[in-house]
Amino acid sequence: MLDAALSEFAERGFHAASIEDIAARAGVTKGAVYYWFRDKEDLAADLQHGIWERLGREANAAIDPDATAPENLKRALRAFLAALDSAPEARFFLRDCWAVPALDAAGRSDQESGVAMVRALLEGGVTRGELAPVDTEAAARLLLGAFAEATIHILTTGKAESTVEVVERMIDGLVRVTEGAKR
Repeated sequence: MLDAALSEFAERGFHAASIEDIAARAGVTKGAVYYWFRDKEDLAADLQHGIWERLGREANAAIDPDATAPENLKRALRAFLAALDSAPEARFFLRDCWAVPALDAAGRSDQESGVAMVRALLEGGVTRGELAPVDTEAAARLLLGAFAEATIHILTTGKAESTVEVVERMIDGLVRVTEGAKR
């Protein structure tokens, strides 16, 4: 059912896809879909959560405990984009779900786990002196906002490398400059 729903949402968009279409594509009855999910929003929220979990796992797996915080932030961003590239049907969720209030709200908890991951990287970097002292909560939220906008830009324009370069320059802006090595 989830694969069928993902395909329907990716092809038709959230609003145009129906429970009937999803059930037909999955080879089940409409009642079977409603047995497992309250409605289309519930089904999409479950699917969205699974996609965010997978993308988050890929980003986390790219982190190297011996690398600096800026390097790890860049590695996580690139791993996230690579995972997204290997699941083009999941792009629907990153491109369109913010416009569906129930899905936007459902994605907030997944966003918070991303904030926690980025904040932990930033805190480690500040502690080790790799990054300038900043409010790591604010910086994590701002970076994730930049990652999200970069992702949407890439999905709509196809300009991955130039977009990633801009985000990486933002990350480099957080690097601590020592007195003897001012820019």
